[in-house]
Parts: sequence; C-alpha cells; structure tokens
Amino acid sequence: MPSIINAHGGRTDIRGCHNNSKTGIYHCHDGSSSNKGGLSENYYNTALASLINGLTEVSYSFIYKTIGNRDYSGSIRIDIVTDKYVIEGGKDKRSSLDSIQQAVFASKISGKLPAVAIYDTDNVWGVYEHRIKEACDELSIKFIWFSNGKIKIETMN
Repeated sequence: MPSIINAHGGRTDIRGCHNNSKTGIYHCHDGSSSNKGGLSENYYNTALASLINGLTEVSYSFIYKTIGNRDYSGSIRIDIVTDKYVIEGGKDKRSSLDSIQQAVFASKISGKLPAVAIYDTDNVWGVYEHRIKEACDELSIKFIWFSNGKIKIETMN
C-alpha cells in the first residue's frame, strides 16, 4: 500500500527527514540520506511527493492479453501519483529517457494525466533535461524540473 510521509514542525518522519520551515526544502538527518551528492531517485521522489501531496510507489495492474478464459496480466509501478497525475521521476541521467513511456502507459491504465519529473543533480540544465522536456512539450505531457528541493520549471503545452 502507498504511504504518505508527512513533515511536521522540527521533527522528522519515519525516514529521518522533514521540511525546513524556513526554506521549504525536504531534507534528511540520518547518516544514510544526507543532502551531499549521491542521493537516490527514491529520495527525490519522496521529496517531490511531499511538496505536491502525492503518494509514492503506486502499482497498477493491467491485462495485456486473454487466451480462452485465461487473462495474462502485468503491473507497472509509478513513482508519484496525485489526484490528477501519474508522475515518473528520474535523475538528470540517460536512464531517465524511458520516463515518458512509463508516464504515458501509466496514464492509459490509470485514467490520470501523464507527467515527468527530472531531478537536477548537478545544478546544470543538461542534454537529458533538454531532450526529455522537448519530448514532453511535443506530446503535451507535464514536465517538472526539480532542483535544490524546489520545482524550478513546471510546464505543459
């Protein structure tokens, strides 16, 4: 089951993280998840979900064929789901190029709108951010660029 991690005044959630009340940036205090380089995609998904009241790690099942009386099914896991969107997140790396496909397919089976979030890990608008944003713009998919704990660009044609 998906769970929501809520931040609250000065205390940390079950992951040892919370929102800084002055900056609004979600960050962690435990030794395994510091704000120094190498943060996992899961860290960024949790941080973004906390800002937009989304659920993380939501799975949808689907049937891809039926032979006789037997249904063949699969499932897809989506990084963040809100009331309106299914959001596939990824770091600003080559591996995130499949985020659009994930978001579009999840949109089809969930009935929600697709969105892609790219997590800036180097403070540079790079080739992968550019490629993914251009594809999102062409396909009218919501694009979110998440940098330094804040949504820097949020577009949808």
